[in-house]
Amino acid sequence: MVVRYHAPWRRRSTLIVGIFVGLLVLYIAYEWGRFEGGYSKFAELQRRREFNARLETLQEDNDKLRATLASAELAHNVDQKAYKDVEKNLSELQSQLLKHREELTFYRGIVSPEDGVGGLRIERFQVTPGGGERQFHLSLVLVQSMRQEGSVSGAAVIEIEGTRDNKPEQISLNEAGGATRADGQVAFQFRHFQKVEQDVTLPEGFEPRAVNVEVRSGKLTPVKESFKWEIQQEG
Repeated sequence: MVVRYHAPWRRRSTLIVGIFVGLLVLYIAYEWGRFEGGYSKFAELQRRREFNARLETLQEDNDKLRATLASAELAHNVDQKAYKDVEKNLSELQSQLLKHREELTFYRGIVSPEDGVGGLRIERFQVTPGGGERQFHLSLVLVQSMRQEGSVSGAAVIEIEGTRDNKPEQISLNEAGGATRADGQVAFQFRHFQKVEQDVTLPEGFEPRAVNVEVRSGKLTPVKESFKWEIQQEG
């Protein structure tokens, strides 16, 4: 009789060790093949570390650039606002300067007329929008030189010239609803200057072209002028 010991775990261990050794040999052969082909695992790891370091540097630079860009945009917005404020103030100052120049010219004309004539004259005429449709505000400035010692009085005749149905037509202040007297004239009395104002409403279909003004005074020669119908904004 022969006695044999049966040990299945030993066979399994031997098989597992064999498989592990085989895989290890295959991996070493694979790595050796890549090394022979110019590939190095250590070089690859080194390149990855360099790439990661470079990526971190680029991210830091990108964050700095973003912060710089945000600061630049903020400064630009501040500069734009400051520029707009300066431009607005400059525009207001220019408007005030122009207004003061006009007033200075106006008063110079009263003190010392350019033509040397100290009689009655029309200094300014203006048409501005009214409060409703086809409503307008007429403004007329009458002056006389300070050389005149007394006051002047009289009346202004205002007629609006235009077309209706392609035909020439003139309408008076009575027809435009702006007369303050029955005869359609506007009375005035002043020593140096006076602003005459009238609100008018134009009839339907009437297209204005000009405004004819005649200023009459018992002491002085009548003054006649025609002004083009141009609507201006107040102020």
